[in-house]
Amino acid sequence: MSVAATLERFAATMPRAAEDEIGVARVRLFGTRAWVAYRPDHDQRRLRQAHPVGSIPPLDLLDTLMCLPLGQPVPVHTVAPASQRRLRRLPEGMVTWSSTTATRRFAPPVTPLLAMVQGSDWARGLRAASRFAMYCRRLLVVSELPAGEQVALAEASFYGIGVALRRGETLTMVLEPEEFTDWQPTAAWWWFTEEVYRGAELGE
Repeated sequence: MSVAATLERFAATMPRAAEDEIGVARVRLFGTRAWVAYRPDHDQRRLRQAHPVGSIPPLDLLDTLMCLPLGQPVPVHTVAPASQRRLRRLPEGMVTWSSTTATRRFAPPVTPLLAMVQGSDWARGLRAASRFAMYCRRLLVVSELPAGEQVALAEASFYGIGVALRRGETLTMVLEPEEFTDWQPTAAWWWFTEEVYRGAELGE
């Protein structure tokens, strides 16, 4: 089942995942409220429960972390002193240190799959959904299509945004969101996963 099809099975006011391995978090990012479907990393959740992160690490620290392979010891002498100082700011357990090596344990806690934005205005809804373009697939949920619906759907398709109609507690997919094929891991993407994870934890 596609993620979009899974989202069709959400309840109206408080969406819930239709599959155990797909969670849903409510977030407010980029001036927009959205539901984000995600696949959790259970190992990372256990790590965070044992070693709470606190505030989300800044982008420069996430960028430094991405330079270290996950779970593989790296000789400390190959890590720049400034990077070592940044890494040592992390809570205990995120990076393990020996006298000669550093090993990254910290990784993105979720994989975002789809951001669902509800909109009463078509143009504003498309703009809001577009703000998630760097991170995952996007779905705009509306109660009705605007006049000239074929032109409107062509516009949404151009931007890769899926469209669903809400009727009471039922979502009907009228345009599938574009596949998220050109994804590249970045510090900004990692930051986004941390925000989604935080939204999921606060929602439980």
